[in-house]
This record gives sequence, structure tokens and C-alpha cells, in this order.
Amino acid sequence: MNLIEQTREHLLRTLESGCEETRNVPYRYEHSLRVASVGREIARAESFDEEAMVLACLLHDIGYARCRTPEEYDRHGALSADMAREWLTENGYDPEKTETICYGILAHTEYPEKLPRPCTPFEESVGDADNIDRFDALRMADNLAYFDLMKKRPAEILEICRRQIDRYESYKEMTLGTRTAEALWRDRLDYQLEFYRRLTRQMKQTNL
Repeated sequence: MNLIEQTREHLLRTLESGCEETRNVPYRYEHSLRVASVGREIARAESFDEEAMVLACLLHDIGYARCRTPEEYDRHGALSADMAREWLTENGYDPEKTETICYGILAHTEYPEKLPRPCTPFEESVGDADNIDRFDALRMADNLAYFDLMKKRPAEILEICRRQIDRYESYKEMTLGTRTAEALWRDRLDYQLEFYRRLTRQMKQTNL
């Protein structure tokens, strides 16, 4: 079993044994797998170390297993970085790669101005891969369930659409670590924008 496979098993065991709300474990684990898949895509396109990127993405949220307070949840990147360092060191992983992996994990929940140094494109890509997954189809489905649109009147739906369109348009101004990540990010935003624009047009037909 290679280190990536071992890390997948370690992540699942850690989340299952540590998370306060076990119902959140499947999503957190599966989210990490998807982030690792996006990270692999970025790494291949940008000629990054693919194994290191996949390991970073798999471990980027492992700190949730030790979160108990709102403050810890907000800064789970720092906990995740510490736990990732423990795991990689225990497995004899290259120390220099370990540090850049852990810095990328730390940075994904920190404001850039609070970090001791700017991220490299590799390090920034950990957070980029995380965001790309969080704004894809599954999170959109979750948002739609929350909005409960079938119980809303057309005017209410139009207001939701307006807010969502404004939100996603503003996110297009975000700067990401690589051109590959920027293309993937805009693809996800365009997907969401197209839905809300189509829904806007449909709701406006109610006023005929």
C-alpha cells in the first residue's frame, strides 16, 4: 500500500474516531477525496509534485477531528497542518516537502496578511482545490435545498437569484495560484451563474 492509500485510510480513521458529530464524517471525508482529485488535476497541468499535492489535499481538513470550539473550527487549517506534519514525519516523508504541504494546509484557512510569508503556487493550490470543490454541483444542490424554492413566490426567488448572481460575479475577481485553478474556478462559477440566470428568466415570465 502506497502512502496516498495509507493516508486515505488514516484520514477516515481519524475523522471517525475524533469528530464530535459523526454524521459529518462522510461529507468531510468525501470532500477531501474530491479536493485531492482537483489537486491532482492542477498538479499535472502545472508540473507540480503530484504525490505531494494529493497528500496535502487529503489532509487539509483532518484537523476537524480535533475541533471542539467555534474558534478551532475557524482555524482548522492550523490543526490540520500540525496533524499532517505528525503523520508525514511518522512515515518518513521528505522533510522539505512535508513543510510545504503543511504550509499550504495552514494557509487555506488563514488571511494572507496573517501568514509569515506569501504562499508559493503549490501551497496556494491547496486552498484553490478546496474552493473549487466547495463551489461545484454538490454545494449548489445543498444551497437549493436550503432555499426551499418550491415554497417561495416568484418575487422571493428573483431576490435569491439576484443575491447569488452578485455573489458569484464578485468571486470572479479572486486571484488563484495558477492558471489551471483559475480556469477550473471560473468554470464552477459560470455553471452556477447560468442556473440562476435561467431561473431569473423563468420567474420573470410569471409577470406576463
